Amino acid sequence: MKFEFLSILALGTVAMVSCTDDSDYNNVNTAPGVTVEMKEASIRLAEDQASSSAYSYIDVVVNGETNGPVKVSIDLSPVGTDGAVADVNYIMTSTSIIIPAGETVGRFQYYPKGDNEINEDRTFEAKISKVEGASVGAHATTEVTLVDNERLIPVYYPGIQGVWNLSVNGEPGSCTVVGAEEGEDGYGKELVLVDFPEAGLVTPATFSVDAVNQTISLSVSSGETVGKMTHPSYGAGVFLTYFLDDGYLVDGEVEFQFTFDLNSGKMIPSSAGTFAVLFSCSAGYLLYGEYSTILFSR
Repeated sequence: MKFEFLSILALGTVAMVSCTDDSDYNNVNTAPGVTVEMKEASIRLAEDQASSSAYSYIDVVVNGETNGPVKVSIDLSPVGTDGAVADVNYIMTSTSIIIPAGETVGRFQYYPKGDNEINEDRTFEAKISKVEGASVGAHATTEVTLVDNERLIPVYYPGIQGVWNLSVNGEPGSCTVVGAEEGEDGYGKELVLVDFPEAGLVTPATFSVDAVNQTISLSVSSGETVGKMTHPSYGAGVFLTYFLDDGYLVDGEVEFQFTFDLNSGKMIPSSAGTFAVLFSCSAGYLLYGEYSTILFSR
C-alpha cells in the first residue's frame, strides 16, 4: 500500500473551566410552588457500561421558576435479597447536589463496579431524602438495576470468533477474530483481529457485551501496535492505530468501537471519526492507511 505523507505531529488540549462564587449558594430558593422529583422511575444499566472516567446519571427535575439554588440529598438502599450495595456494586460520587437558580435538571453521578462473575441482576433505590428551597414532588425514587453481562459471555464471546467478511472503503476482504480459551487470561475480554484493517496487520481489541442495549462491541484503542516493517527510506518502524477527526489525529486514550446487534447479528455502522494506521519511525509518522468505512458481515 502506498504511504501518503510524512509529518511530525504535536497536539495539545485546552480545558474550559467554569467558576462559580460559593456565595451564590449560601441562600436557597424562596419562590413558592417549586418541587423536585426524579426524572425516571427506573433505570437499567449494564454493570460494565461505565467507569470512574465515564459516569452515568440519576436526574432530578426542578418544576417551577427559582430565584435561588435548590439543594437535594438522596438516600441509597439495596432492593431485594441480593440488592446492589453502595461502594461494593457501584460508586455514587456524592449523595447531595446543588441545582443553581434557573436550572431545571440536577444530576447525581455514579458508575457501576463490574465484576467477572455470573450473578443475578442487582438493584438499588435512590430516594430523595432532603430538599432545601423546594418540596418533594410526586416521584421521589428511582430504582437502578445493574444488569449482569457475564452470563452472555459463554454464548457471544466464542460466537464472534472466526472468519468475517470485510468491506474496507468499499473494497472486499476478510479478517479472522481470535480469542482466548475459557480459563485462560483474557477470556471474555480480549480478542485479536488478524488481517485487520487489511492483510498483514494484527489488531488487538477488547470485547464487551451489553445486555441492556443488546449489543456486542469490539473496541480498538489508539496507539496499539498492529505490525512491523522496515521502510526502504526511513528504516525500521511499527504500525500504530490512530483515529482521525476532520483530518486531524485524535490524541489521548481513545477507543474506536465496532458494534453488533445481538438480535440480528449485523454490524451497526459507526460514525465516530475515521480509523487510521500510522507507520512510526525515527523520522516521524507516515499515514499508512485511512479507513473511513469498515463493515463486518457473515
